[in-house]
Amino acid sequence: MSSFASQGASAPPAPANVDVTAIFEQISSWHQRWEIFRGVYTPGRNPVSTLLDGVGLPKDLRGCRVLDVGAFNGCFSFECERRGALEVVAMDLQDPRDLGFDALSKLLGSQVRFEQGSVYNLDSTSLGEFDIVLFLGVLYHLRYPLLALDQLRKVTKGTLFLETLVIDNRFLDGQKDFQALRNYHPALENVALWQFYKGAELAGDHSNWFGPNIRGVLDGLESAGFSPRLQSTWGDRAGFQAAAGGPGTIGASYEGASDIVRKGLNL
Repeated sequence: MSSFASQGASAPPAPANVDVTAIFEQISSWHQRWEIFRGVYTPGRNPVSTLLDGVGLPKDLRGCRVLDVGAFNGCFSFECERRGALEVVAMDLQDPRDLGFDALSKLLGSQVRFEQGSVYNLDSTSLGEFDIVLFLGVLYHLRYPLLALDQLRKVTKGTLFLETLVIDNRFLDGQKDFQALRNYHPALENVALWQFYKGAELAGDHSNWFGPNIRGVLDGLESAGFSPRLQSTWGDRAGFQAAAGGPGTIGASYEGASDIVRKGLNL
């Protein structure tokens, strides 16, 4: 157990003679705002506590194996460790040194393990299965979002906690952003939609590929073999919980029946 896990869910006091601000300034990109020590927050803009409340993550994670996919700075992973998780694995495409993960881990005395890798390459043979999987702020950055949900199902034995942009109130119509789907037709909120962004149409960000509506997320999760439900919405975001279990639908398709496809996609 790490040096701070025994503190429970509350942030511990800052260690003496440590210039936390100087450590923060060494990292160029902070996305996550987290109370690392009592009254001391990482300089990101996305509040960790708000997002975890939005997906309904339990306060007590004792005995749980946790996987945080798209961990970035690692604050969600460290918070899970603080909540008593038995083991936490953080995964991201980028080098943990560049993300600030290594610096935070050293500062905290954390035992969270970092795996540099992609959601597309998740493998229960090497990683095992997890009671809790976090997938926060990642889905809409993926060119192959449904493949990602299939891969997440392979390593989830408990519950997937997912947060994402949704377009129910942020449909992009040409240059008009933040348009409500219901204003185009009342039925659109009940039709599974994934709006494709071929460039930087959404917020000038080339990393945005698909914006789903709530129904699209729910149906995508169900097709991957989850039993999902909407947990909460705020602004253009939504939080979901998806329990492992359910028939899935890929197995009945040509792709699902093809050994060539399943091997090529690591399904």
